[in-house]
Amino acid sequence: MKKNLLVMLAVLMLIVAGCSSGKSTDGEKKESNGKKVEAASVYPKKPIEVIVPFNPGGPTDVFARAIAKELPEFLPNKQQVAVINKPGAGTTLGLTDVATSKPDGYTLGFTTSSGLDIQPHYGKASYQIDSFEPIIKTYVLNSAIVVKEDSPLNTYEDWLAYVKENPGKFTYGTTGGTGSGGHIAMENLSKELGVEMKHVPFEGVADVMNAVMSGQIMAGQSRPDTENGGDLKPLLFVTDSKGVTDYYDDIPNTKELGLETETEFYSGFIAPAGTPEDIVQILHDAIKEIMEKEEIQELMVTQNLAPSYADSKDFGQTIKAASDQNKKSMEELDLIK
Repeated sequence: MKKNLLVMLAVLMLIVAGCSSGKSTDGEKKESNGKKVEAASVYPKKPIEVIVPFNPGGPTDVFARAIAKELPEFLPNKQQVAVINKPGAGTTLGLTDVATSKPDGYTLGFTTSSGLDIQPHYGKASYQIDSFEPIIKTYVLNSAIVVKEDSPLNTYEDWLAYVKENPGKFTYGTTGGTGSGGHIAMENLSKELGVEMKHVPFEGVADVMNAVMSGQIMAGQSRPDTENGGDLKPLLFVTDSKGVTDYYDDIPNTKELGLETETEFYSGFIAPAGTPEDIVQILHDAIKEIMEKEEIQELMVTQNLAPSYADSKDFGQTIKAASDQNKKSMEELDLIK
């Protein structure tokens, strides 16, 4: 009797063990898109916040809100996603909140390039580029030397002749103040061409546009708007992108002229450093799928946002390369020691 009882117990234990082996746990590895990532079926289990370090209403904010609105339907547990605007200190205020948040996937950031690859070099930001985990690069902006529609300067050649003949008289404005991405690009261009221009710093895009239109300054380093019936025409693009349409195809960029000066104003989603790889992958896959939706692509055309995709690894390399180049330029321009 005792022997039979022991045999029955042994069989029962084998059955239980067999059932358990067929179950997965949160720590198991699973195949996803050809790569092994940690299973994260429990993520997200509460709402997610996306910090945007700009005021509401601009293209960065508009795009972030469009993605956030769609995200719940593309995440495993359909949790809500809220956009939180935290502008100030050249984007460093909001990015500091991202960098110091718990790396659990519930606080993300959506930002432009300068807060990542320029601001840390001034030594006032409490973070560095390795304080973040890149998730996905989404788009780039075009930027050019722009003047009033009725300006006598109509081409790059007109502009170059003027600045060579009138050293220090050509005034231009940029957003973000001294040492911003636009300022660095223009100073690099001045150095390469051997010309002298006068920089006038402004806080926002509207400030630069108003200063150009009122005649306070001759030009801006900004996005042209004549394709939408505006009054700011481009003379030379300092970015590879000229926008989402072919409207400005006849306007040269620096690369087409054989110049070395070129900059990229990118935007993308980031998370605090240490965010688990499987969570980054879930977010990346969801955002990438949303970006392929027709309504998001139409929004990007309306906002003149040129799609520029990169996954987490490639986005990280983009940030690192831009940071290294900006640091070198800033040292050469005596903006930093």
